[in-house]
Amino acid sequence: MNSEETPQPLFPNWMRGFLLITTVYNVAWGAFITWFPQSFFEWVTQSEEATPGIIVWQGRVVLLMAIAYFMSALYPRKFWYLIGIGILTKLVGGLWFYFSILEQEVGKTGWFHLIMNDLVWLFPLSFIFYKAYSIRNLIS
Repeated sequence: MNSEETPQPLFPNWMRGFLLITTVYNVAWGAFITWFPQSFFEWVTQSEEATPGIIVWQGRVVLLMAIAYFMSALYPRKFWYLIGIGILTKLVGGLWFYFSILEQEVGKTGWFHLIMNDLVWLFPLSFIFYKAYSIRNLIS
């Protein structure tokens, strides 16, 4: 019996690994923001002002996104759209943080937070999103 196998496009392991690293990062960062909002706010703003209550919710959203990244690492063809939601949260969250929390007065630690927490992740997540979307469409 001669059967030809059709090659199936695979989601590269390094992309799964990157999404798992993203998961761990979001768990750590989200837990820190949720449990120590005052320390986070003082560090990022370099001020002694009272911490806005929404900071705790920011930490919770980061924790929620950790679950989304984990699910997309395990099942990228099924949960490819969660990577896109993650990209949107990085974009919208960074802009919200800049305009609402930092009030456009950004010091060195504020820039560090915006670059390392939002900007750096956009490019690899966008590439992974494109790859997951492409694989999903090839198989469908």
